[in-house]
Amino acid sequence: MTTIPKSEIHELVTGAFKKAGLTDESAINEIYTHLMYNELCGKRSHGLLRVKWSIDYIKKHGLPIKSPDIALDNGALTIIDGQNNLGLVTARYAADIAISKAKTHGIAFVGARNHFGTTGTMHYYNRLFVDNGLVGIAGCNSFAMVCHPDGFDPVLGTNPISFGIPSAKTPCIIDVTTAQWAYGKLLEFSKAGKDIPVDAFVDKDGKPSTNIKDAKDGAMLPMNGYKGFAIGLAIEVLSGALIGAKSGLKAVQGSDGIFFITINPDMLVGQAIFEEQVEALLQEIKSSRHDAEITELLIPGERSESTYQSNQGKEHIDVVDTVYNELKDLVA
Repeated sequence: MTTIPKSEIHELVTGAFKKAGLTDESAINEIYTHLMYNELCGKRSHGLLRVKWSIDYIKKHGLPIKSPDIALDNGALTIIDGQNNLGLVTARYAADIAISKAKTHGIAFVGARNHFGTTGTMHYYNRLFVDNGLVGIAGCNSFAMVCHPDGFDPVLGTNPISFGIPSAKTPCIIDVTTAQWAYGKLLEFSKAGKDIPVDAFVDKDGKPSTNIKDAKDGAMLPMNGYKGFAIGLAIEVLSGALIGAKSGLKAVQGSDGIFFITINPDMLVGQAIFEEQVEALLQEIKSSRHDAEITELLIPGERSESTYQSNQGKEHIDVVDTVYNELKDLVA
């Protein structure tokens, strides 16, 4: 690990994207904001190591045509055309639309397609929804990497599912991959020189492997067998075929996709009542009996929020050495 001033990280990230040909300052700022948020939350798998990943996608797919735009507007149902922007930029545009639509209609479904590269963490978008008093559901697909529990050909993306639930004191943000492990987490282990878990993926012949290359050359395993695969399949359809994006490896062609469902509790039971009742439930959970050596029962998202608040005020943060070197190489 190397301790680096945040100001230097900002210069490296913005410099890297400008060198890659991205000139839209607002797009660069959103990319930096999202990746740094993840880094400060302790989600390094979706933090700064995604800079090189994103720039590699720019080199492969080219620069954006123009800013993301609305392709279909049916009131509470909306589809966004990402116009070949990075997923981080397109998804933030879609999230803002989802917030506005839910405040108007009470509920919204917003899908986004025609983007490339990482969309970051679903946690990030649900944090936006929670901050606006909305319940959020978010999911996305990606390059097919996950096999059927009884097979070993990649047929689904790692397809996270996430929920954001506002409450009076303790926002609850659930964000899980439907693969056994998030690919970014495995990449983080690899770059940090840590061992790869043996239950993460198989090679092209279906044999267990800990060679990070086999996560792409072979297939990643679904979370908890059929249960994780079934949820991943649903996410593949909701963020793919339903909104005109791709599904699977070859079955339905197109780009990756992402969807947001936002619900306005104020238009159902009232904001204050909802948040108070959620908080009562969460506190009941936290006060339930547990082993003496466990100091506190944490609500999903609570550890990330605590880590973020701890790191937010610091002028320096620790960055994995290989990631820091990548950033310097990108602007050299």
